Amino acid sequence: MGKLSWYPVIDIEVIFIIIRRTKESVKALYFDPISGASGDMILAALIDLGVSVDFLKKNLACITQFELRVKNVNRTGVVAKSVQFVIKKEVGADNFLPLLERSRLSQKVKDISRRIIERIFEVEKRIHGTRDCHLHELGTADTLLDVVGATLAIDSLGISKVYTGPLKAGRGFVRTCEGNMPAFNFATAQLLKGFPVEFLPIPFELTTPTGAAILSTIAEPIENISFKKIENIGIGTGTMDLKEYPNLLRTFIGELNDTLFDECRVIEANIDDQNPQDYEVIFEKLYKAGALEVFLTPVIMKNSRPGIMLTVLTMGDNQKVIDLIFQETTTLGVRMMNTTRIKLARCILSVPTPYGKIKTKIFEYAGKKRFSLEYQDLKKLSSKLNRPLRDLRQEITQFVQEYLTKRKPVELCP
Repeated sequence: MGKLSWYPVIDIEVIFIIIRRTKESVKALYFDPISGASGDMILAALIDLGVSVDFLKKNLACITQFELRVKNVNRTGVVAKSVQFVIKKEVGADNFLPLLERSRLSQKVKDISRRIIERIFEVEKRIHGTRDCHLHELGTADTLLDVVGATLAIDSLGISKVYTGPLKAGRGFVRTCEGNMPAFNFATAQLLKGFPVEFLPIPFELTTPTGAAILSTIAEPIENISFKKIENIGIGTGTMDLKEYPNLLRTFIGELNDTLFDECRVIEANIDDQNPQDYEVIFEKLYKAGALEVFLTPVIMKNSRPGIMLTVLTMGDNQKVIDLIFQETTTLGVRMMNTTRIKLARCILSVPTPYGKIKTKIFEYAGKKRFSLEYQDLKKLSSKLNRPLRDLRQEITQFVQEYLTKRKPVELCP
């Protein structure tokens, strides 16, 4: 299998990868931040996973002069890889992007590395309220090498999806060059907006800004992952020895199952005095605020009053959704609970028809593929041609069926 695009779905519109069907299943890389993540921990875990040290040295040599030291260390009884860059020619933050652009690295590695670095710059400027970068410890060549090294390493693995479990944050304060600061760094917190974060009772910086920037750019957050087969495991560690906790970042490469598990939040509200005409607008606003699903269920409420139960599914705590429910409906309270979803592998393909391209969702379960036509495309076409939607659906379904039968099979993404 060739190298595939592994851009994350958290920063850009979902990219569905269409490739020729082979006997191989979709391979995924999963990060398990046992006690957080930093740039050197990510790189160490990937090296332990099998990425060649010589390959990294050769390709990173175009960035600056350095020595890469890799060794095994013991953390609470577990052997893990540790890496250290010994910089022989320091590089300032102002030169990060110019050096990257002039390098011999592939365009994909350049693009993703640039995005990670730019996010660090943007967050630091916002935090310090200045137009100039305020990087301090982040403004050294180590940061650039960690970012580019991790991007290069992941690209070399030839995987199609990258996931990460919840990131970890410490409590209390840590000593920095600017004085005592929260263990959950201000920059790290900004970079992890939209990601699940677990706070541990450890007074250390568990996830660094570099680690947060890398994982939140390249990986999709997920709390449960289902592998058909785990092919390899890598364990990396940083410079800290937490004594009572394993300061480890674990990585897995494996074949994904046809179904994928994830965690989401269910928000419910009972309503008995809402004008039914309002729900169309409410739905639009909730989806715009990030809702995964919104639906209504008729219920019988107190005193045998007929009512409606509004149900909204979101990823994590979505305060915007909660605010909208209170602002747009007459409910006096909401219920919240976590639940597990099982999602089928799927992709979206633009299929040519006599009326233009129609988006078609292809999904698979137990080895059998099915497809459904995108309703909004059909709706627009029905209005444009002034033809019944039912007739168009039947006609176009035949075109799509023939097209999918003749073309090469497609690989599906979770």
